Amino acid sequence: MRTFKKWLKDDGATAAIEAGFLFPLLMLILCGTVDTGLALVMNQKTTNASHTVCDLLSRGASVSATDVSDAIIAGRLALMPYSTTTYGVDIASIKFIGVAKVPTVQWRRTENMSSNPALDDNATGLGFQNEGVVAVTVQYTYTPLFTSYFAGPMVMSVESFARSRKSTNGYVTCSTGGATCS
Repeated sequence: MRTFKKWLKDDGATAAIEAGFLFPLLMLILCGTVDTGLALVMNQKTTNASHTVCDLLSRGASVSATDVSDAIIAGRLALMPYSTTTYGVDIASIKFIGVAKVPTVQWRRTENMSSNPALDDNATGLGFQNEGVVAVTVQYTYTPLFTSYFAGPMVMSVESFARSRKSTNGYVTCSTGGATCS
């Protein structure tokens, strides 16, 4: 009986029991913080990729299929050193037609993603009659390293718009011709 009372009063293992309860919670918080930080970095890199592609294509009055391909590669490089397997890009040159200034896609190139159906609507009001813009949507799917069981993949999508710097009306033509500039 004396041994049993001594065992009940002994509190030497209290710290180990508390650590056993708190350790999983602390690890979850640590892993969530790492995944959140990486997600923020990837979101910023997605934004940089979109701006890079848009900037490169708006430097001249016209682009060729090679120029478009090079801009897509530059966007991919903006995501480095992270994986670019889920990198997708949708590029469109939009011209505002008529008095109503209806945004109309003149040429488009899309790789590794679906075309952005809202791109025309989002360009509304960005120019005057017969002017235009280059519109770029970059999409990246980030899968968290640790918390993917809880959060799942996150699709990040960023749109950028720019007017041509060399064209008087801001419109960028495709020197190759066609609707895909490829």
